[in-house]
Amino acid sequence: MNKNKKIALTASVIAVVIIALASTYYIIGLTAQANLLPSGEPPQGQITVTGDISTPKTLTVKDLSEMPLTNLTSTIKGETATYVGVTLLELLNKTGAAWDAGYINVIGSDGYNKTINTYQAYNSTQYPGDEIILAFVENGKWITDTSEGPFKLITPGFPSSYNVYSVDEINLQPWTITISGTTNPLVLTGSNITNYETKTVQAAFAPGSEPQITANWTGVTLWSILQAAGIPSGASNVTVTGIDGYTQVYSVSQVQTVGILIGYQENGQYLTPANGQPYRLVLPTEDYKWGRYWVGWVSQITVS
Repeated sequence: MNKNKKIALTASVIAVVIIALASTYYIIGLTAQANLLPSGEPPQGQITVTGDISTPKTLTVKDLSEMPLTNLTSTIKGETATYVGVTLLELLNKTGAAWDAGYINVIGSDGYNKTINTYQAYNSTQYPGDEIILAFVENGKWITDTSEGPFKLITPGFPSSYNVYSVDEINLQPWTITISGTTNPLVLTGSNITNYETKTVQAAFAPGSEPQITANWTGVTLWSILQAAGIPSGASNVTVTGIDGYTQVYSVSQVQTVGILIGYQENGQYLTPANGQPYRLVLPTEDYKWGRYWVGWVSQITVS
C-alpha cells in the first residue's frame, strides 16, 4: 500500500471513530434526559412567551421537555422537593428573546406574578443546584393542574414569594439604563440607544481571569448621551453601576477624552450573558483595558 493510500485509510478510520464517539455521546445525552422525565405522556397545558421577543411563542409541556433539562432540589415553606425543568436562560435562548430583553415577568393563571431580571437568570446558572427553572416535574411526577401546574417557577435562594405556580405566561420587557443627576434625565432602551453617537472601535479587553481578547466593539459614546441628558454646572463625576451592584467612577473629562462607549456588540454580534449582555462599558485605551473598568450589565449612570 502506497503512502497516500495509507494516509487516506488512516483518515477514514479516524473519521469513523469520531462519528461513533459523537453518536455514543448523543445517545447517552438523550438517555440522561429521558431518565429525568416520568413515564407516560406529559399533561396538557401550555405557556405563552410575549413582549420583547421577535414573535410570541406558545409552548407545551412536551416542547419544554425536549429542551436541555435541569434538575434540582429546593425547599419551599419547609417542604423539600426535587424538580425538573428548563432554566429561564435556556427558555429565552430557545424562544428567540430580543437581544435587549432585561426583565422576565412570570405570571400565574390567577394573576400572581414575579419579575426576574436576565442577569439573575444567567447568574443562577453559574451555581449548580441554584438555577432558576420553569419546572414541570416534581418528585418524579408530571406537575398537573391539580398540583398547581403544569408549570412552576422555582427560584432557589430567593424568598419563597418568588416561586410562582400555575404559570401560563412569561412577558419580557427591555433592559433599561437610567441616566440621573442631569438636567434632562433619560432612560435608554434598545429602541432608542442608537439615537446617540454610534461607533465601532477596536480595543483590547483583559478580564483578568481569562486571556486578553482584542475585538471590534460597537456601542454609543457615553459623552453623547451625557450631552443629551445635560451635564449640570459643577458636575465632576460619572458613576456607572451594573445591575449586580458593581460600580466604577469616572471624571467627566475621562468620559470625554477616553471615548467610553456603552457597548452592545462584539465583532458584530450582540453581547452574550457571560459578557455583560445587553450593555457593558467599553474603554478603548491600553490604560483602561482591565476588566474592573468595563462594567457589565450596565443599568444606571449617575452624574454628580
